[in-house]
Amino acid sequence: MKLLDLIKRRLKTIDDRGATAVEFAIVGGSFMVLLLAAFEFGFMLLIQSMLDNAARDAARLILTGQAQTSGDPTSTFSTLLCNEVSTLIPCGSIVYQAQVFNNWSSAQTAVNNPPPRDKNGNMVSQGFNAGTQGQIMAVTVSYNYPFFTPWIGGLVGGATNSAYLQSVVIFENEPY
Repeated sequence: MKLLDLIKRRLKTIDDRGATAVEFAIVGGSFMVLLLAAFEFGFMLLIQSMLDNAARDAARLILTGQAQTSGDPTSTFSTLLCNEVSTLIPCGSIVYQAQVFNNWSSAQTAVNNPPPRDKNGNMVSQGFNAGTQGQIMAVTVSYNYPFFTPWIGGLVGGATNSAYLQSVVIFENEPY
């Protein structure tokens, strides 16, 4: 009888002060990964939005003829593009190209064809041609977004630990 009383007393005096720490140890890792993933993908969407806005604004210089009449269309385009993204994206990491197409259906191929890569995996521009009045244009701005979190980058970005972000603007040059 004494042994049974001793066990009952021990069970009543079990302390649960460490339960919170144990529960956090079980759930905390998953919570931190979820929190990092939310931050990572939110920041990636911010970068994509910034890239879209900069590509649209820089393409407008070509659309209205401001780039063509400036004397150096490439420099005018790249200056505006870099100024709009330079707070978060290094300008040297952006690859841009402007191509002229004969019809709208062939211009759609620019959306599906990212810039080619060299032997080191770096994106290579296919040139910059601002075109003339009435020509159909496709402006492509590309960026490899490097993940901050290696674990998420390995899952999503694969061996390069990065995500390919691209913004394409297709338009017909206005008369200028």
